[in-house]
Amino acid sequence: MRAPRWSACLAFALVAVAVPVTAQQQRIDEEYTKKIKEYTRDSRITTELVDYLPYSATVPSPLKFHGRIIGTPGELTYAKDIQRYFEALDKTSDRVKTWVIGKSEEGRDMIVLAVADEATIKNLDKYKADLASLADPRKTTEAQAKAIVSNGKMLYWLTSGMHSPENGGPEALQELAYRLAVDESEYIRSIRNNVITLITPVIEVDGREKQVDTYYYNKKLPTGATRLPLMYWGKYVAHDNNRDNIGQFLALSKHVNKFFLEWHPPIMHDLHEASNYLYASTGTGPYNEAIDAITVDEWWILAKNEVMEMTKRGVPGVWTYGFYDGWVPNYMFFAAHAHNATGRFYEVQSYGPDTSTVRLGATQTSREWFRPNPPLASIAWGPRNNTNIQVSALLITLNHVAKNKDTYLDNFWVKAKRQMEKGKTGPTFAWVIPAAQYRKAEVASVVNDLKVQGVEFHTANAAFKAGTVDVKAGDYIIRGDQPYRIIPDMYFSLQNFAPNNPRPYDDTGWTYQLMRNFAVSPVTDKSILTAAMTPVVNDVKAAGGIEGTGNVIVVEHTTDNNLVKFRFRHANVAMQAAEDDFEASGKKFRAGAFIISAGDRGALDASLKDLGLSAWAMNAVPTVKTHDLDVPRIGYVHSWQRTQDEGWVRAALDTYGVPYTYMSDIKLRDANLRSKFDVIIYPHVGGSAISQVNGIAKTGTLALPYKKSTDTPNLGTLDQADDIRGGMGIEGLTELAKFVQSGGTLLVEGSTTTIFPAYGLTTGVTIEEPAALFARGSVMRGLITDRKSPIAYGYQGTQLPVYFNQGPVLNAGGAGVPAEFAAFAGAGGGPSQNITPMATRLTLSPYDSSVTPRATGTPGPSQADQFRDMARQFGLNIDAGRPRVIMSFPQNPNDMLLSGTLQNGQLLSGRAQVVDATVGQGHVVMFGIRPFWRWQTHGTYFLGFNTILNWNDLGAGREAPATRPASLQP
Repeated sequence: MRAPRWSACLAFALVAVAVPVTAQQQRIDEEYTKKIKEYTRDSRITTELVDYLPYSATVPSPLKFHGRIIGTPGELTYAKDIQRYFEALDKTSDRVKTWVIGKSEEGRDMIVLAVADEATIKNLDKYKADLASLADPRKTTEAQAKAIVSNGKMLYWLTSGMHSPENGGPEALQELAYRLAVDESEYIRSIRNNVITLITPVIEVDGREKQVDTYYYNKKLPTGATRLPLMYWGKYVAHDNNRDNIGQFLALSKHVNKFFLEWHPPIMHDLHEASNYLYASTGTGPYNEAIDAITVDEWWILAKNEVMEMTKRGVPGVWTYGFYDGWVPNYMFFAAHAHNATGRFYEVQSYGPDTSTVRLGATQTSREWFRPNPPLASIAWGPRNNTNIQVSALLITLNHVAKNKDTYLDNFWVKAKRQMEKGKTGPTFAWVIPAAQYRKAEVASVVNDLKVQGVEFHTANAAFKAGTVDVKAGDYIIRGDQPYRIIPDMYFSLQNFAPNNPRPYDDTGWTYQLMRNFAVSPVTDKSILTAAMTPVVNDVKAAGGIEGTGNVIVVEHTTDNNLVKFRFRHANVAMQAAEDDFEASGKKFRAGAFIISAGDRGALDASLKDLGLSAWAMNAVPTVKTHDLDVPRIGYVHSWQRTQDEGWVRAALDTYGVPYTYMSDIKLRDANLRSKFDVIIYPHVGGSAISQVNGIAKTGTLALPYKKSTDTPNLGTLDQADDIRGGMGIEGLTELAKFVQSGGTLLVEGSTTTIFPAYGLTTGVTIEEPAALFARGSVMRGLITDRKSPIAYGYQGTQLPVYFNQGPVLNAGGAGVPAEFAAFAGAGGGPSQNITPMATRLTLSPYDSSVTPRATGTPGPSQADQFRDMARQFGLNIDAGRPRVIMSFPQNPNDMLLSGTLQNGQLLSGRAQVVDATVGQGHVVMFGIRPFWRWQTHGTYFLGFNTILNWNDLGAGREAPATRPASLQP
């Protein structure tokens, strides 16, 4: 290979006249190499590593297989064709092995390719076993580990195609795989001999096919026509597919996690596109506090090596640090960190594939300490530039890892050993999750979900006390002396994100037990490690079924999400909901308990056992006021503007068996919605009330169809339309208002809560936009201010942890800082460099569901409340149309934050979180919090499920308005 370039101009000239050193060792693919030079749009965006392609008479190059080189302008490759190419490499090279690691929701293959020298590929299982031994120090002595480190092979897993509009990674990895398989240079042989490079070219395979369809469809449109957006990526979510590592609902998340536990790659590297020209991840901090310091050091060693080596080669704009933070563990590559490996990523200038001129401003081109060789103010860019820069950087890193493979293998083992030691030295030796707690079905789900991620569970053989924690027989124990204790450390901790940090990249709070509303106790007494306990091998299930005798069945309402599945599973069975707490047959029940007067006990009992729910049989219907749980006809609305967030709500409905009719916002224009639906769910879209009503602008003269066709065979899987422009419009909004006024229930959350107030369709609710509020993705305290409301059925106590992310802020008559002063308190996020922002922490409010916050933390009466109370004494009803506040923020800002970050909390004082607004004969239930946030907030799902189940009885428990005395009648 040639030496690195010292002058970009001289080097580019040499490309045309000099023969690469590799040509003395092997034949060059002249046609491919010529195309590389032709499509490279700036001489500085190439290196000696990628400005040629080696020739193989047996292994097909991308040009030979696809008919074009990687980086050809105006062309993209379908995932199915990338898979075919990888299979062709497997068939023609003894250095390659390709296999399927899972199926997508739509049935497509997710694959991985391994490339190394021939002997290594023949012995993949041996090296796989070596990594498994290093991953678990309980299996390996110091001497054995040293032998594996010395004789073993490094695994480096490359992934891309997570975010479907980011086109370059899936293309570049095809060329990288070919180079690693056929190049005979010493540089590449070193990689092949020491590293098993694993390549998953497309993580979101469903989205990739839709993206390629969409690109080629738009390519045929005339100039000026509205371009078709990439409506859906996967079945459920778009960009949030990279925010599922905690919840692991999506198929891609499950496959990545399973692969990690099987292969144990010490480094995982994900390719993205969102920066200029190449960002190698380290992050601004604060870094997640559970991550081993060795991992942080590896981030910087790897990134700075890439920055330095690319700079030596004259490539501008390769940098690190100033992009994301490294705080929240919901990114896919945190699957590495959760298993003592190192996760990292690139953000590369867009592949296109259309060529462009990239022009950047001062904030992107300034020379900073973390960016001493910044991007240029202007550069000609194209897809080959994208391929050159990231394949060069990847080869540099793979070569570095090959030379230092012993260090990275040893670090991998040491990190696992350090996790084990934490469990032996404390302060946390274990965690205990009571098995028989209130939401026992949720607890079983938690155990199973964490087991899948690699957490080991035991059950207590008998009752004992460990420090201050009372452990009962059957309780679940997570021992601290296990390799993956980092997961409970990371998930169960309280997050304290100091506002003086740089602005967070995503959520700041995610505490698992708060979001899922279950109890877990850390144990600081080492004696628990010697207590008698039994490993949990199989999935667990909460005890359930019917106790007692009698024809009347009462199902306890615990807000376990399986309750809604039970109701819809037995939709033909008449059920009632208790409107008050009551006692029957010696058992106390919370309001909302299901009462079944007649049903097939055998079928109901089997279902309850399957779902882990408890019921009691009795001889008579309990003496308590009830209403029928009428099964609703549900319409589910998505916007053609954005399907990112609605998919999480849809995921909850699908998982818990709630049937619905899926339709777009333009269908709201249809008349007589009430004749078709009882409940309409319209989840968060984003944007203003006006933009949500107007939808995609009706520009141009051509319709904008989204449907399956010969040109777009991968579109239209979930929904189709001949023209997706125009949104619901005023016509649809009018029909939606008619639906509610005639007795329907509308459930809105996030941005869609703003629509009815903005158009004056609900009274008593205003939307505030406090610019100084800083509450980025935090876990907050919610006060249940109306426990009589059916929306609150089943919840214990007067408070509940909720997820809140900046807004919307609902004012339904509470007190607090006047809106006109909301912008004068300063905003969160450090505006300037603060090298020790985590030295000054926030004061979190401790959460104990059995303790009511002090008086200053409960909503105080506003002047309006006092006036209403006074008016009632004279028999005057001024409550007509007044919204019902089900949950609210505490009055005292110091009582709000449970985990995450908060600044200027006074702007939320007394503000509503959940509102039930009566409109005509129907209801608009508005969630300012996000009850269905990603696959994490299982503890608040039932606020939405209660709304659905009690859709036509939401007025239950509301104080009856007083009537005007006869003496005051006119």
